[in-house]
Amino acid sequence: MNNTLKKITPFLILSIACIIYAIVIVIKERDLSWGIFAVVGLIVIGILLFGIDFGLKKWLKKYKKIFLTELALVLLLVVIYGYKFNRTKTLIIPAEFDKSYVTIIYGVENSKDLSKSTLTWNKKIEIPKSGILLTSSDFNENLRETEIKMDSGIYLGSDETEKGFVRMAESEFQSNGQNYKFRTWKLQDGFCCMYTSDEVQEFKAELKIEFEKIKASR
Repeated sequence: MNNTLKKITPFLILSIACIIYAIVIVIKERDLSWGIFAVVGLIVIGILLFGIDFGLKKWLKKYKKIFLTELALVLLLVVIYGYKFNRTKTLIIPAEFDKSYVTIIYGVENSKDLSKSTLTWNKKIEIPKSGILLTSSDFNENLRETEIKMDSGIYLGSDETEKGFVRMAESEFQSNGQNYKFRTWKLQDGFCCMYTSDEVQEFKAELKIEFEKIKASR
């Protein structure tokens, strides 16, 4: 293999890409403001990758070993990052959904299990017309990211609709001597979304009443 090609490795490519991107940001942005931290971060990462690449070339010597080792490390980092930050639950609501809130109440006996595990990356969850889903799943069985879409396929917060959403503060209420934890997302047209602590408390009181009605009707 050509000696020049042997110098090209995944870490070297990423190192150069980081530095070039940092330069592009400096050129395009007239007022960097907080962007200066991104520029400095990219340059530091670029230098660090270059140093690791240099060390691996000195240590492993053979190009094939260097390339495969760096490729494996890159893939491992991508998987770890994706697992930590990109695991997503998609809440599916009816197209004519007229509620302002979507709520999942956890730890409810004789309710549907959401069937999530440590290996679950994406999960679709159908929300009833009431906007309140009861589940027997544990509160801690949660995927980090949340998307909400109508059953027509349109995602809230996208260019296809004026509707947006925000996750409200997690909370809990007590019913019949048992605590129930819940997560709520507020839906809103136009500029989205704001809520107050008073709104959270008011909603929690209303949610408890609705919860007890749903349980009584089952």
